Amino acid sequence: MTTPTPMKHTLSQQGSSRTPSQTQQGAAATPPVSTPFSMAHAALSPHGSRLSPQAFKKSPAISAAALLNHPTSTSAVSFDSPSAAAAFSNLQLSDLDFKSLGGLAGLQVGRNTEDEKAKRLDEVISILSRNRGYVSEAGLERLAQKLELDCMWDEHIAGESKRTLIIAGSALELLIGFTDNIVQSLALAFPESSDSVNKHAEDAGKILLENLKLQPGQSPLTKQLDKFSVNFERLAILDKLSIASVLNLYEAIAGVFDSLSRLHQWELQKIREDASLAGRSDEYLRNIVLCTRSGTPAMNARGKVGMRIDYWKNKHLQPPANPEMAAHVEKHEKIWGILVGCAPINMSLDVNVHPVRASHHWISENVERPHIPGDLQTGPMVDWLEPEDTLVPPDPEKAGDSLLGPRLPSVTFSATFDPPIHISYGLWEQFRSMGIGIPAMDASKSFDNLVFPIAPGGYYDPTEPREIHYTKDIKYQLPGSPAWKSRKHANSLYIYKPVYGKTLTEASFSHPQHLIAMLPYLRQYAFLSTLLENSFKEDSGPKRAPPQTIIHLDSLSKKTTTNRDEFDRFMSLSPATIKSPSDDAPTPMDISTSMSIDPVSQPNHSHNLSGTVPMSIDGASQQLLPSQAAHSQPISHFNTQAPPTGGPNNHTITSGPSGPDPEAIKIDINLTMVHAPRLQIAFPFRSSETAIVVLEIRENGQVHVESQNVLDERNSVAPNGRERRVEDLGKMLETVEDIGKWVEFVRTRWA
Repeated sequence: MTTPTPMKHTLSQQGSSRTPSQTQQGAAATPPVSTPFSMAHAALSPHGSRLSPQAFKKSPAISAAALLNHPTSTSAVSFDSPSAAAAFSNLQLSDLDFKSLGGLAGLQVGRNTEDEKAKRLDEVISILSRNRGYVSEAGLERLAQKLELDCMWDEHIAGESKRTLIIAGSALELLIGFTDNIVQSLALAFPESSDSVNKHAEDAGKILLENLKLQPGQSPLTKQLDKFSVNFERLAILDKLSIASVLNLYEAIAGVFDSLSRLHQWELQKIREDASLAGRSDEYLRNIVLCTRSGTPAMNARGKVGMRIDYWKNKHLQPPANPEMAAHVEKHEKIWGILVGCAPINMSLDVNVHPVRASHHWISENVERPHIPGDLQTGPMVDWLEPEDTLVPPDPEKAGDSLLGPRLPSVTFSATFDPPIHISYGLWEQFRSMGIGIPAMDASKSFDNLVFPIAPGGYYDPTEPREIHYTKDIKYQLPGSPAWKSRKHANSLYIYKPVYGKTLTEASFSHPQHLIAMLPYLRQYAFLSTLLENSFKEDSGPKRAPPQTIIHLDSLSKKTTTNRDEFDRFMSLSPATIKSPSDDAPTPMDISTSMSIDPVSQPNHSHNLSGTVPMSIDGASQQLLPSQAAHSQPISHFNTQAPPTGGPNNHTITSGPSGPDPEAIKIDINLTMVHAPRLQIAFPFRSSETAIVVLEIRENGQVHVESQNVLDERNSVAPNGRERRVEDLGKMLETVEDIGKWVEFVRTRWA
């Protein structure tokens, strides 16, 4: 028995398809080119090196590698030239990682498995599916077929280029008229529904037609289906989940809307009867109901088809003073709402969620519950009702269901938050305990990272403290002076203890009462997000620019005549709206006389102050303020890039060409969220003092002053004799919704 020679099968074992005899009989093969990166590939490849031992022995590069005392001289790799070996001698494989190879960092090394291929294919499909197509006859027909709706074409008189696409479902009918492949008309109807549904069909049809019609400057070749698709899919989902003659989900949504509309009218009537609000405008009273009561239900509003509940409105204490401003506010200013619909029950999430019920009696006709003797509740209470269950026939696709008789529908009410809202871990779990269908919380992101996301590739550790620095110009006016000045704020936000959070986008619920119970907490975080974004982000979107009343400064009286004139004057005068008879260029001034700092304050002007502010920690905040926090650039910057070295999450801005601005006012903000969001703000006050104000953001966006050192015996009485209150600090912040504007008011009016 002979002993096998170790080298006989080396070539085939290493993947070569040639035998030594084939190599000798055929033409000489061109030797492979060896480079340093080809050797790196060999080191990383699961197949190892493909060079033969013969080539290894004969390669002249071995001697060069040996002379250079390189580790490759002892490895089973070789080069075809001494120059390649010399180049490779300068490359340390021990230092070769994916980061150093740049583009290789995103590549996966190894063979592609079927799971990996399927995952990549799903990602490609997801990216492609974001494009809903273009507005055309073929595009709308494909969309209807994708939504599993029936469609057919109604041809008109021969010779005319008019066609009508008819889309129908179990309870839905949509007719779209085309002329030369351009949408000209649209009609929406719900043949199987009652008047409570069909009375909203016309408004919904107008929104859908607006999504399809060409706007000025648009081309038929580029008009996309995105907006129409989102709106029409909401209707199609309700149609698909409905069961003919048994469960009409359009009726179920209309029943919730009718019940909440009765609640809204009842609350609005109570507000109008409140003597403390006498003299307020109707728009102001409606904003109070929207932002402090049960919200405002609406159907087919704000470009969205279906029902929604508006629960928060930016600048709600500054209602527009005229129709022109109201139209501007409606179009541009942010309103937070909840879109109400239906969705299939998710058994893993909706354990405590009751299936959908079609009823118009979620609230009693009188709305208010009669007072019961001995009841501790003294104020009026809503008389919520529990409708009877809606039963549907057995599911024919499930074997054995026919023996069980009628069943509950496999559908539940759904809520889509528009826009999505960032909340804390504690509130998330509280919603789950209330019976809201949302998934379990995974503590993977902190709340501050949701509000201020980290730039791709930036360093961030949620367990470490984080700093955010931002610089912005603030316009201010000294009391009694007509001139406007500009002051730079160097804002710093500190988060020392991580608070995990999550973005709430969708949820399921059993009863509209559950949604109403969520609103005070949603407003709490909507106001907090608005406050931080206004103070630490660029101003986005056009500002209010209604027609202004033009007057000259010499016609203004410097005498304060009412208790709220001090705040009115600060907020009503704007550097862009002042006309001065001096040598400076004349500018108009917006007169406002309705803003106040009492609990029902109502500013109705547009202020151009663009400020942001930062907060500080107990006593250590000023020691942590970096020198780069303020710089001389007039444009605000926000940078989430990581520091070049380790340490805390210090997201700072780079100083301008002239370096940090020594004149910038350093404002520190410390954010904590133990029981409720709390902001501790420190800023220079008076000549050599530092103001420290601790504010807590409570339900319905109310600001409570926990502690302060601003108001004392020196400034407790205003120049007009009005006694200032600590609560005024919180009411001012609720009004301006911007820490920078709030700080300048305190510095210039209360010092």
